Amino acid sequence: MKAKGFQATGRDMNGNDRARTITATDVARVADVSQSTVSLVLNGKWQGRIREETARRVMTTADDLGYRINQSARSLRLGSTGTVLLVVPTLVNPVFATVHAGAARVGAQNGLGVVVFPLGAEDGFGLFPAPRHALDGVIACSLAAEAVSNLRAGLPLVVLDDAPTPGTPTVTMDTGGGMANALAHLTALGHQRIMHLRAERLAWTFTRRAEVFDQCTLSHPYVIANHLSCSFMPAEVRDRMVQVLSASNRPTAVICDDDNMAMGVYAAASALNLIIGEDLSVIGFNDLPAAALVSPPLTTVRLPLGELGSRGMQALVDLRNGAVNEPASLLTELIIRKSVGLVSTGT
Repeated sequence: MKAKGFQATGRDMNGNDRARTITATDVARVADVSQSTVSLVLNGKWQGRIREETARRVMTTADDLGYRINQSARSLRLGSTGTVLLVVPTLVNPVFATVHAGAARVGAQNGLGVVVFPLGAEDGFGLFPAPRHALDGVIACSLAAEAVSNLRAGLPLVVLDDAPTPGTPTVTMDTGGGMANALAHLTALGHQRIMHLRAERLAWTFTRRAEVFDQCTLSHPYVIANHLSCSFMPAEVRDRMVQVLSASNRPTAVICDDDNMAMGVYAAASALNLIIGEDLSVIGFNDLPAAALVSPPLTTVRLPLGELGSRGMQALVDLRNGAVNEPASLLTELIIRKSVGLVSTGT
């Protein structure tokens, strides 16, 4: 009996290319495995059931022969579309690309693809009507559950990088701990005038960083703390920070909510002939690839963005299987580089 759901391009007896339907028996015969093994591997359900070596042989054989899953047939058979919507605030910030990569990796292992949906309607024409009937679930990143209520419409939902919602699987990152570690590093080096350059966006993750900054600085009475709210755009940060750094009582250190904002601080310091790491210390958040390449390399709080995406997708897979995971918080790490130094004697 022919197995549904697989197609390939083969050759007829005369050597001419032709399209034909491939049976599970064909796949099993070439890979030297059973039909059930082929089904489990090609539908992403082999882990814990089949040896990795066998699964790789099946996938390699399928790839070499050009086999593809017929998603329409698979959807009818399983009652599933194989598509998850990853909703993010914006596509401008590259951090969400890393989240997507982590989610897509786990999704592929479970027969799910990921479509990214920017809630900010950056094309200027408004949101496209998401086809809810064509989705198996929604993952909201850096957005509250209520922000995606219209998109969700009863679909399984997982929330990333936002306050835990009762009954909704949530995966967060300990950005508050990252802020506390950044401040501890600066105070240990003698910094007393510290500024928090805050993201001009209402989101739980940024609110949490601001709360921890305020709490920690209050516990150090000798620290003169202030903050400035700004966009993520480096050019705007540069213009705003030139004014701040021109003052006689300028901060000796700046903690930025994002590495892109830190680049704006670098530009402002350059315009005023201030040396980063000597005249001014700078710490960012995210540890984007550029952070290690700028001069001097940027000290930053590394966020486990890839793991955030992968853990979020796994939580959605578990939710679709009837399991509601407890809220999880992922650790952050302060990556110390040369953008931070002892307080200059001239400041």
